[in-house]
Amino acid sequence: MHIMFNTSPGSFGKIGGGEIQLLETKKELERLGHKVEILEMKGYDTDFSDFDLFHNFNIHRDNFALVQKAKNAGLPVAVSTIYWPSLENAFIWNQGFGRVRAVAAELSKRLDFFGLTKVKRIVKFADILLPNSLAEASALERVFGVSREKVFVVPNGVDKRFSKARPDAFERKFGLRDFVLYVGRIEPRKNVLALIRAMGGIDRKLVIIGKATPESRAYEIRCRQEAGKNVVFAGALPHESLMLESAYAACSVFCLPSWYETPGLAALEAGLAGANIVVTGKGCTREYFGKFAEYVNPAVVSDIGKKIGKALLKERDDFLRRHILQHFLWANAAVATEKAYISLGGG
Repeated sequence: MHIMFNTSPGSFGKIGGGEIQLLETKKELERLGHKVEILEMKGYDTDFSDFDLFHNFNIHRDNFALVQKAKNAGLPVAVSTIYWPSLENAFIWNQGFGRVRAVAAELSKRLDFFGLTKVKRIVKFADILLPNSLAEASALERVFGVSREKVFVVPNGVDKRFSKARPDAFERKFGLRDFVLYVGRIEPRKNVLALIRAMGGIDRKLVIIGKATPESRAYEIRCRQEAGKNVVFAGALPHESLMLESAYAACSVFCLPSWYETPGLAALEAGLAGANIVVTGKGCTREYFGKFAEYVNPAVVSDIGKKIGKALLKERDDFLRRHILQHFLWANAAVATEKAYISLGGG
């Protein structure tokens, strides 16, 4: 098949989990013999008639016009939804815990103004929806009323290279080992400030790898202001970096205390590298990590600290690594994606 991939304009300037999902799926589908091109890199004036299928990664309203263009060109449309119903959390991050319900109720009246109609139409236009978990599939059915017949769960994946990660390079450069690690954007949804506060009573270094998005720079400043001497801001590392692999292997515990994750690719990567995992209990994380992780309530700093302490006392084992290798490699995700395409009559 000749497949067009698309995501929100400018996304590759701030690569996160959704962009990695797109790029890794592309790589693995090409190994299966398909030809995949990314619209942003090919050009928005591209003739859609050259393709057999249009696959959009996310349901953001910014993508509505292109999804509509694909439908008008007669292409089947697949959408990896990358969705979680997180409205209330959004107000917790920005308003604190007071007045959350009142603010949410007021804004819910204006959702169409903010583009929910376009989101609903993207979901409606899609011939197949590819959520990353059963929990996300249920949310799509509940929120948008989609038919389960057009939903194909495609679990997120991880690159097998992280299973071979070694700690030496990171230890040589930073002089650190057996620390607590966070990798990701420094932004309110990721709850980095709560992680910094939770580490206040723990006698280990916290290494933060990542940077703020432009809209979250004030939040990063606050994180740095509250960080103690045990917090190391190591900057951002490219996803393909050997130093990133080494950081995962050098840490004792990887912590991702976000307000929700679906499921948090960095946590999968760290788990494959052998780290003990502490992750939010919000989202679909339990479908991925099962009994092999500690789950935190992101609203309770003391719970984050308690679970980190518990994970630090736990000896490393191979159970999570083997679990990820069996179920959550990008090759698995590509096979599931291909099966979804075939359901539309492609092949």
